[in-house]
Amino acid sequence: MPGLPRVAVLGLDAAGAAATITLADGGLTVTAFSEGPAPPPSLAELATHNLTDRVVAVTPATLRLVGAAALGPPFEVYGAPHPDGEAHPLGVFEAVVLTGPAARLGPAGTGSARFGEVFDLEVPWLFHVAGPARLAAAQARWIGEYLRGRYAPPSPDEMAARPRLAGRSLRGGTHGQLTALDRELHAGHTRAAEAGYPMPQPPGTGLNPG
Repeated sequence: MPGLPRVAVLGLDAAGAAATITLADGGLTVTAFSEGPAPPPSLAELATHNLTDRVVAVTPATLRLVGAAALGPPFEVYGAPHPDGEAHPLGVFEAVVLTGPAARLGPAGTGSARFGEVFDLEVPWLFHVAGPARLAAAQARWIGEYLRGRYAPPSPDEMAARPRLAGRSLRGGTHGQLTALDRELHAGHTRAAEAGYPMPQPPGTGLNPG
């Protein structure tokens, strides 16, 4: 869909496959990067949606993410598609989604602060998904709604002050996470509607992307 950001999903475990499918179904242009051969179950899931052509496999330990001054987009993905080759640029993206195993590739590593465990609070337009496929799909839907201007997040100060989603119970498991996420998504839909559905913009373009 023209005018929407290009998205890279780094890591093709079950969560990465679910995120790729959800984001692509939402009209976003997505490329999924796998460290080593893509896992057969993930490829099978992508095949049911005709998305196997979106997969780029690179030699393990060569996948790398570089952001503009490490502060945000545009992001450049590097990797070596062939075992005997050197890592080189594989694409430039406005948004990046890191799965659990690939979280180390973010500028802050695995310890970055996150709103709702998804929105990276240190690097704009960097997102995280993890967990069972149904949770990753819901997290990816949240990301997609934001990138398409259908969801507006709280202010940066509010997200930093209360990074855990309202109503999220530590003992609620996946069901609790999904319930809290759905509640926040509805709240963000209301905020977006009240603001006239402004499209989020990467840093430096005049609008705060949240």
